[in-house]
Amino acid sequence: MKRQQIKYTQNFITAKEDIEGILSLTNISQNDLLYEIGSGKGHFTKELCKICKEVTAIEIDTKMCEATRKRVGNQNNLNIINENVLSYNFPHDKDYKIFGNIPYNISTDLVKKIAYETSASDSFLIVEEGFAKRLLDMNRALALILRKDLEISIVKNIPRTIFHPRPSVDSSLIRMKRLNNYMTSRDRQIYEDFVYSWVNKDYRKLFTKNQIRRVKQNVKINDFSQVTLEQFDSIFESYQLFN
Repeated sequence: MKRQQIKYTQNFITAKEDIEGILSLTNISQNDLLYEIGSGKGHFTKELCKICKEVTAIEIDTKMCEATRKRVGNQNNLNIINENVLSYNFPHDKDYKIFGNIPYNISTDLVKKIAYETSASDSFLIVEEGFAKRLLDMNRALALILRKDLEISIVKNIPRTIFHPRPSVDSSLIRMKRLNNYMTSRDRQIYEDFVYSWVNKDYRKLFTKNQIRRVKQNVKINDFSQVTLEQFDSIFESYQLFN
């Protein structure tokens, strides 16, 4: 990811009242160790340092790192790391939370990284509104896959009018709460393969004709295209039993 690409896709929230209002909707508190994804010019960073025990801001743009340090001042609870967050190695030996007003064009990669390469107990991200809705759409592979690790919810929709420069779409504050579901790498791969085939409606790749009939009888459905999450889980359990 080139630095210019991230820089040009960042949209900042600068008004203190807007920042305080957004942070008040999170559970970020004084005992928290927090990683901020993309400090930008330090507007959120400054307020986060007032709330948290320690803030580590990860920012790819050197000039933005300098702007953050200048805005925040001599806070002894702030660490600034000049690095691409997608290549950053998050710790797995301590408790922490994540916050970020993230670039729209790397949203999927960042959400996957948080899910699989961090141990954050809670994450709050400002993302494009349409992306937030897609994370909750159980007809999409990403939503079905992430639900094994994260409980995702939309906390608040954020109008485009409070961003600078103003984007062409509205945003949402989402919460991603980590679930204590352990899956081996093998089980995860089996589940993901199942999900991709399911979303593509390639049912005959998953089941024989006779198995499809039995699954529908067991789950009490007539059509695979209209199932609840509970029924989907039951269908996956049947798939595991057949294999």
